[in-house]
Amino acid sequence: MKEHFNWRRNEFQQIGTDYGSIDEVAAYDARMRKMRDVDAENRMILDAIRLKKESAVLEIGMGTGAFARAAAKVCAHVTALDVSTMMIDYASSKAREEKLENIDFYHAGFLSFDYPPQAYDAVVTGMALHHLPDVWKMVALEKIFFSLKAGGFFYLLDVVFDWGNGSPEEYFQRIIESEFEARPNLSRHISQEFSTTGWIMTGLLTRAGFIIESDVQSRGFLRSYCCRKPEKSRF
Repeated sequence: MKEHFNWRRNEFQQIGTDYGSIDEVAAYDARMRKMRDVDAENRMILDAIRLKKESAVLEIGMGTGAFARAAAKVCAHVTALDVSTMMIDYASSKAREEKLENIDFYHAGFLSFDYPPQAYDAVVTGMALHHLPDVWKMVALEKIFFSLKAGGFFYLLDVVFDWGNGSPEEYFQRIIESEFEARPNLSRHISQEFSTTGWIMTGLLTRAGFIIESDVQSRGFLRSYCCRKPEKSRF
């Protein structure tokens, strides 16, 4: 009899910080807004993906739901995913406060979501893909590509490392020293999570079929990619 082995990755197993209550999520939201201009980031993403009133958008790893809510105000429909039920509870409560009825929330992630084919005008993910090792990043990117309409946009914002011709150890020490408030979280991220390098990320995106329209680095370790699915593709 043929043996069956469970080789699929469990993306619901927590990587990084787990938030066990709505209050913890709210504190996280406030902390992120002190460290980053979240609203400006969302405006930049919305400009890059060129949404129309009739557009459908998928966000993977929506966290506190700030982008999902911003997108819902300018397009027809947003599908928002997260593997954390607490994040979903928080984001959905914020959407209700803002009387946004065109967002569907799902307890799912990159690998577990049942992607409809060629359904979305844009797919967005921020600070989430690093939860997957590189082989599973590739699987996720192919699923995203499959779900996009021809000519649709994929926007990726994440921690991506690039030490150039220098030493990785010196590079990691330098970025840790440059981030006063984020030092504990960034140190844990470097030692425990699955952020990859710039040259690998570029290879993953292009291998999945995407055209990279822009690739912007900031703060020495954050990278944003605006990609597009060709008008003609294999699927």
